[in-house]
Amino acid sequence: MNPGWVRFLHFCVFILLLTGVGCGYRVASKNRLSASYGSISVKPLLNETTTYEVEQILTRSLVSEFVQRSNFSVVNDPHRADLVMEGTINRVSVSPMTIGRSGFASTFQVMITVSVALKARESGETVFRENNLLFRDQYVINVEVEEFFSEQNPALGRIATDFATSVVTTVLEDF
Repeated sequence: MNPGWVRFLHFCVFILLLTGVGCGYRVASKNRLSASYGSISVKPLLNETTTYEVEQILTRSLVSEFVQRSNFSVVNDPHRADLVMEGTINRVSVSPMTIGRSGFASTFQVMITVSVALKARESGETVFRENNLLFRDQYVINVEVEEFFSEQNPALGRIATDFATSVVTTVLEDF
């Protein structure tokens, strides 16, 4: 191989490496939290809405996501945890999106607004806070009375999964 060609290839590799260093990329597993935090407690979310058991659905998803994606020991007692997560479901709304031929709505959109905070138990320092997180999903209902099945709870379950994934990813990976 021609020595000039080899030098050119080395130069190209050098330039690629040089530009890659300052581009802002970093390892996604970099944890924003101190290694001294080993346990977390997720308090049941407060429900300021009239939607039945929505706080249980979202809290359950949040706990499950921390168990699956983090190295934290998830504990029930907030007095034994290094970190304590708490939050409030501020709003749940269901709005019709599509009106069928019969004049009844057949597609609905569910929107949930949630605020969460993660605090270090001993110092009281707020490690993470997000106010007014908004999650939404759509569902379709069968307008035939004989075959009617409410899809609102499955939609809330999908929103809960999105909510938990978003919060845990933001806490763990500093996005």
